[in-house]
Amino acid sequence: MTECAGFGAANTSPAAARAFVRRTLRAWGLTGLAENAELIVSELVTNAVKAAYRADQGRADPHAVNVELHADEKALRIAVHDTNTNRPVPQVVDEDAEGGRGLLIVEVCSARWDVVLNPAHGKTVWAELDLCAAEMA
Repeated sequence: MTECAGFGAANTSPAAARAFVRRTLRAWGLTGLAENAELIVSELVTNAVKAAYRADQGRADPHAVNVELHADEKALRIAVHDTNTNRPVPQVVDEDAEGGRGLLIVEVCSARWDVVLNPAHGKTVWAELDLCAAEMA
């Protein structure tokens, strides 16, 4: 099963992406994964919005961020594409910092994650949630 949605480089995109994940997982009968999946997509889309906006030199492309959900019998993959070719790097932040923990949250909430760079088109950051782990929870 695969579903895709496009979002602009806007402050409202993370919330819209969470709603897309929630609706899709409900339709697929995978609501047990919704909490972690929504958290992951929120962090990845937030980063993608920032990256896409900078990549466009101050002008946001209305279709700069794309989310793809793919589920098979083993895993749910959340892939977020943006037009920036810079690899995201986990930050080291002070405990009282208000941001900078997005990729650390993705790492903790997912079974695995990585980045695929495409110099001509940007990058895709993906994370997977194991379906068998969700069934045991």
